[in-house]
Amino acid sequence: MPDLGRDDPRHPPRALPAHPAIDDLSIGRPHGDPVWRRVGRGAVRPFVPADEARAKAELAASIQRPVTTGRRIAVLGMRGGAGKSTIAALLATVFAHYRHDRVLALDVDPDLGSLPLRLGITRSRALADLAGTAGGFQTFADVESHLIRATERLWALPGNRGQIGDSPLDATIYRDTALPLTRFFGITLIDCGSGVTRPLPRAVLEGVHAQVLVAPATVEGARSVGRALDWMGSNGLRGHVPRTVAVFTVKSPHTRRTLDIDGTSAILAEAGVSCLKLDYDRHVASGAPISPPRLAEATSTTAVRLAALALDRALQPTQG
Repeated sequence: MPDLGRDDPRHPPRALPAHPAIDDLSIGRPHGDPVWRRVGRGAVRPFVPADEARAKAELAASIQRPVTTGRRIAVLGMRGGAGKSTIAALLATVFAHYRHDRVLALDVDPDLGSLPLRLGITRSRALADLAGTAGGFQTFADVESHLIRATERLWALPGNRGQIGDSPLDATIYRDTALPLTRFFGITLIDCGSGVTRPLPRAVLEGVHAQVLVAPATVEGARSVGRALDWMGSNGLRGHVPRTVAVFTVKSPHTRRTLDIDGTSAILAEAGVSCLKLDYDRHVASGAPISPPRLAEATSTTAVRLAALALDRALQPTQG
């Protein structure tokens, strides 16, 4: 695949611009873990069991696996507010941290998704601005000026500029404009809208290598994932089912036990679907841009596990 690897050494990374307009909106950015837990973890860190250290190293190695062609991973919410943009931002951050090729976070949520906010970027550029032109890009240098650089190896592109009256995204813009951009990246995370049945999410699903379904950690959330999998199986996307990871998000500290996650995992495993729970995190719940050092330890661990699972699914052979 052309122009997929590291940045051209002749063009070293530029200093990233600050975004005070976004940062100023946050009064406080709490840490995901309380102080007592962070202090306790720091005290025992030198004594981490060898098995735990080895497991973390294996996850990192899994995320760093080389790809011969760019992998596209869709993140879809089963309902509004489930946390799909948070999951997409976490995945993009993890991949950009561990991998050595470029990562793209692409927002195609037609309902003005919150991926730019979660990544701490402004909507200074937009996918809609490139409609009809992306197919003419020959090198990454042609593309870069149209993207927003979030970190050293992470670029992002919102679907639009977030203004009332912006041209809505549709399946045609996605196929003609977004898809050509992904060939310049090792991993592309695509933040979709809610649901799977509308034309735009379907167009995204038809062209991805794996998908992450995000739902609340409730019985109804589990049912919504089941309905989405049934729909895929009945609408020409049966081969996508075993390349799916379901993530159940806990939005409040008072709802941690509303879903039997072990039982849900066992049921989904029958269809070849992996399942994870993202527990409540005060930093994530604040709605501010995600700062990896402020994430709870459990959140960081879950994000790394999710990235490894999603890439594993994305590298599976395509089935009919």
